[in-house]
Amino acid sequence: MNIERTNLKYICVIGILLFLFASPASADPDAILDRSRTQFADIDANTINYIHARFDEVDQDLLLIPDITSVTDYVSGSSSDSAFVANINALDDTTNVNVVVIHTHGGTNETLSASYLQFKDSSWLSDSNVNNWMDGRNGGFMFAGACKSAKYTDLGNEFIDKGFDTYFGYKDTVLTKRNARFYAAFFDLATFTNVKVSEAARYAEDEVEDEFGSADDVGNNRFIGNSDLCLRT
Repeated sequence: MNIERTNLKYICVIGILLFLFASPASADPDAILDRSRTQFADIDANTINYIHARFDEVDQDLLLIPDITSVTDYVSGSSSDSAFVANINALDDTTNVNVVVIHTHGGTNETLSASYLQFKDSSWLSDSNVNNWMDGRNGGFMFAGACKSAKYTDLGNEFIDKGFDTYFGYKDTVLTKRNARFYAAFFDLATFTNVKVSEAARYAEDEVEDEFGSADDVGNNRFIGNSDLCLRT
């Protein structure tokens, strides 16, 4: 009986060691989703549910990219601009296919020719914040789903300077549901092999027009950096 117990203990220890060695060396996510838009007061339950459904689609699509094995979904959004950057800094930087998708409010300072992303504590992410807080990256794609997130190129260029390959944003205001439908359709196609992000954007624009009858707002978009980037090759 003692021999059997000893053998069982050895088997358990060996099993635990095999599990530990088989586990990934890093628990850092390869991609992050940020649903900050759902936390603002100017939004109804139907729209919130629509956003969540589209984000769920994006989550599943991103996992079709072989190099993306872990997606962290901030369902309640980032608490502040600094928290958002900290989340990006936590990404696994051993791959060049990091993806960041955020749906939030955006705005501009016309005097400074600057674009911003807003968070639920009313903080605004600027190019200087990115410059001061963000670690250098080894590539990646940033989808800034917010009004005027790329009206000016300052914010997008800072992401590029920090190592992202491509920054996507809108030049003007966008309707919330159209934006959500756009990024869902965008990643539906962009996660196929050798599809350029610019091709995925054209496809997404058509899908928005099919559902809502117009896509003028989401079609007024801009890629900063490499518009020929393929998320999956």
